[in-house]
Amino acid sequence: MLLKKWAVGGVALGALLAATGAQAVDADAIDKRLRALEAEISKLRKEAKEAKAQAAAASTKATNVANAAAKGPAVDPHAPPPVFVDVRRGLYIESEDKNFAFKVGGRLFVDGGGTAGSPGNGWQSNVGFGQARLEVEGRMKPWFYKMQYDFANTTVQLWNTNLPNANTEFLWRRNYVTDRNFLWGGWRDAYVGLQDPRLSAPWLAEPVYFKIGSQYESFSLEALASSKYRDTIERPLAVDAIAPFRHLGVAVGMIGKDNWTAHFGLYSLSFQDLNMRPVNTSSGNPGIQFVPTYPGWGSDKPVAWYQPWGGGAYWETTGRVTWAPLLDDHRLVHVGVAGSYHQPNSSTAYTDDRNAAPGNRLGAEANILGTNFLGTPDLSCGRFAQDPYLATGTWTTYNAAGNCINNIEKLDVEAAASYNNFFVQGEWLLANYNRNTGAAAAFAQAQLGVNSNGSLKGPDTGLYLSPANSRYIASGGYVQGEWWITGEEKSQSYDMKDKNGVTFGQLKIKDPFSKGGWGAWGLVGRWSVLNLNNGPYQGGSLYNALLSTALAGPPGAPTTPTAQQAYVTQNAIINSGIYGGYQQNVTAGVNWYPDNGVAFQFNATHVLSLKSPLNWNNQASYESGSHPTFLELRAKIYF
Repeated sequence: MLLKKWAVGGVALGALLAATGAQAVDADAIDKRLRALEAEISKLRKEAKEAKAQAAAASTKATNVANAAAKGPAVDPHAPPPVFVDVRRGLYIESEDKNFAFKVGGRLFVDGGGTAGSPGNGWQSNVGFGQARLEVEGRMKPWFYKMQYDFANTTVQLWNTNLPNANTEFLWRRNYVTDRNFLWGGWRDAYVGLQDPRLSAPWLAEPVYFKIGSQYESFSLEALASSKYRDTIERPLAVDAIAPFRHLGVAVGMIGKDNWTAHFGLYSLSFQDLNMRPVNTSSGNPGIQFVPTYPGWGSDKPVAWYQPWGGGAYWETTGRVTWAPLLDDHRLVHVGVAGSYHQPNSSTAYTDDRNAAPGNRLGAEANILGTNFLGTPDLSCGRFAQDPYLATGTWTTYNAAGNCINNIEKLDVEAAASYNNFFVQGEWLLANYNRNTGAAAAFAQAQLGVNSNGSLKGPDTGLYLSPANSRYIASGGYVQGEWWITGEEKSQSYDMKDKNGVTFGQLKIKDPFSKGGWGAWGLVGRWSVLNLNNGPYQGGSLYNALLSTALAGPPGAPTTPTAQQAYVTQNAIINSGIYGGYQQNVTAGVNWYPDNGVAFQFNATHVLSLKSPLNWNNQASYESGSHPTFLELRAKIYF
């Protein structure tokens, strides 16, 4: 446009000059035309300048836009970073740089079931909450943390437990100590950890991490399996009886580049113990005369008593190593081994019942029904009498822990394999108790009582329970198989990054129910066994032997030689070994995971073999030879 106007002006000027040369022109007319031409030229210059300015502005704007796209918006260094919010996994908040994260989660399990056949001569049933937990967890790199509380398993008074001397109202009035004997409510995980990039190494897939607080000891594949993802409702008997589960302590973990892991820790008391005080608590000894009473605390009469303080809490150290020589989306081979050493110090079955009285908490693999067939006596011996010369005046014969357990060594061997939608795993667990035979013998004498002159009564004056074996072994295991009908593959949920050690996470559902599919359907089967018996007698033979010797002592004549011999014979039978019972189960189940965070499970557990214990447990009944079937249903939601 600008050049065209200049050309038009040039042509006009040429025509004007030609006309001037051809003929005489008036001077005023020429001057007028020149001024008009100058005005037109000035206008054209102005337009050209404006067009140039507009082009420069447009170029600057384009450059600014390009720079803004490349560099992003200006960031205020004091403003909080952008965050990502996800409500599909509870309430999950994560910073843009992934250095900060916070999650609120929880779970609710509704359980119900019934027992067909013995015990109870027929059908028994129950419903309740298996778990009702809230939890928070997060990270502030390099730190991470987790806190979890279970509202369905909160504080329990000891006289509601199934240990001796804590069952009847009379015994409770004599020895229930209201300011001490409580479980520590529903606390489960409560720890803080550190995983710093500076703790890396070429042979590690991730930096070494540390944890301190209440946490799982890394022991047993099935013990570490979260109940959110476990494909049987309850754990096997042997795992529940032997694995240490959660304790307060410090641990270190490593994840190797070749699919290996290692986890080691040092631990002490647990929120899941009956009592977190190592001494100065009731012991669970048979016979009320061996438990101290408080003057005016519900006892029949004021009793002055002596009770020593002191004694250390137990401690234990546990380690586990695993390796997956074959791992991809369709195949898995996993092997592992774990070991634990337990030093009991002054703990008893009324503080650390899971170790000192193994089996007493078992729910027969159907916990909602509250059926317990197994359990040993207090292997620590609990309290025992002082020497007779102390039993004078205000001094009584009660001492603190009997210290009949020197130490406990535990071993677990585990293996698992997955091929497409088939999966199998198994474990064998063992607990070796090294016991103090001298302390056990002293405890046996203490149970026989003290005469008024301070001398010990004879061994033929009554029954006592103090098995004096120098070694006791509890063992058991299981084999479990799964077939996912809808094609899910267990290898895809193999999790080496779990801070408790290798386990399995959420199953990867191929066709979720919420997207028009039918979710994940699977069948599961398990065989499990637990043997808590060490001794020459088993099941019915033990009770028949006791029955036959009891008849040898006629009632009303306890001081006759025949009756005395009966007591001696019965004590020899009772204390010939440790009889915690034997149980073998088989379980079949169906699992439906419609979506992540929702599941429905059904298990039918049949008792193949049962030999009842001898532990003087008032809540346990004689069930040797029984073959009940437990039916259990669980609906669970977790986020």
